[in-house]
Formats: sequence, structure tokens, C-alpha cells
Amino acid sequence: MKIINLLPKNRQQELRYESMLQGLWAVVILSFVSFALVFVCQFATKFYLQAKAKSTAEEIVQLQSQVNKGDEGVIKAQILKANNSIADYNTLAAAAPRWSKLLKAFPPLVPQGVEINSFNVNVPARSVGISGLSPTRDLVIQLYNNILKDDKQFYNIDYPFENIVNPTNVAFHFTFYIRDGLIQ
Repeated sequence: MKIINLLPKNRQQELRYESMLQGLWAVVILSFVSFALVFVCQFATKFYLQAKAKSTAEEIVQLQSQVNKGDEGVIKAQILKANNSIADYNTLAAAAPRWSKLLKAFPPLVPQGVEINSFNVNVPARSVGISGLSPTRDLVIQLYNNILKDDKQFYNIDYPFENIVNPTNVAFHFTFYIRDGLIQ
């Protein structure tokens, strides 16, 4: 079947233009409607996300206050107390002198049979005072000479004559000084 249009050519052209204009208006209206819908959806999503972020922030603040009030606060206090105790210990340990070098250097100087009863160290003056008993005078003299020979670690040893008055069962005492580095 064939359709014949009997309208004049300029009227046919007008009808085509009107049809195109209606289609164009439909496209423009659909574009504006879709743009408006997207615009409204974006604003609605923005307001929703802002409200959600605000409520989440309030929940975080509430949870933090509960944590600080609850058992976590007690645990934090215990941890702080333990850290303070450790810091005090470290401070005291750093301030205490190290005796190991002195205790290694002195015993080899003591002759066999000599008994050291007292070993006093004055750290600020860097002096050592010893007293003890010896079975013979010769062992006291040998102890004195041993300390005197070790001039890399000890110096300025006193030699009281009362240490050698008795030939046997000698009670003696010496005072001498230690070099730097023996006590750190």
C-alpha cells in the first residue's frame, strides 16, 4: 500500500518542521527533567551523607568518653604507673657506678692467705679503703707491693707503719686511689 500526500510542497515542509520541532522539544524537556532529577538526587545524597557523618562523629566522641571512663582508664593508669617505675629504675641505674672493673682488678693482687674484711669505696673521691688480717708481715708487704706495682689502675697507696709492727697475725689497713675508667 502506498500513501499519497496531496498537500502542497511548502505545507508538507511545514509539517515536517513541526514534527522535528516537537521531537526537539521532547528532547529538551527530557534533558531538563533528567538534569533536575540528577541535581535533586545529588543534593539529597549530600544532605544524607552530611547527617550520617555528623551522627558518626557524635558516636565516636561518645565511645571515646566511655573508653576513658571505663576499664581502659584503669589500664591506662596502670600502664602510666609501670612506665614511671621503669623510668625511675633507668635513672637510678644510669646514676649508679659500675663496679665490675674494680672487682676484677683488685682480687688478683691479694696474696694467698690474706683475708680482706672491709672494702670501702668513696666514689666521688675515687678512693678505696681496705682492712683485713694476714698470717704474716711478709704477706702484708706483698699486698702493698702488688697494689703499688699495678699503677695503671691504682695509685697513691698509703703505708701505715702500724701494719707491719707485729710479725704474725697482722691486722692491716690501706687507703689508695683508683684511676679513671675503673668505675664508670
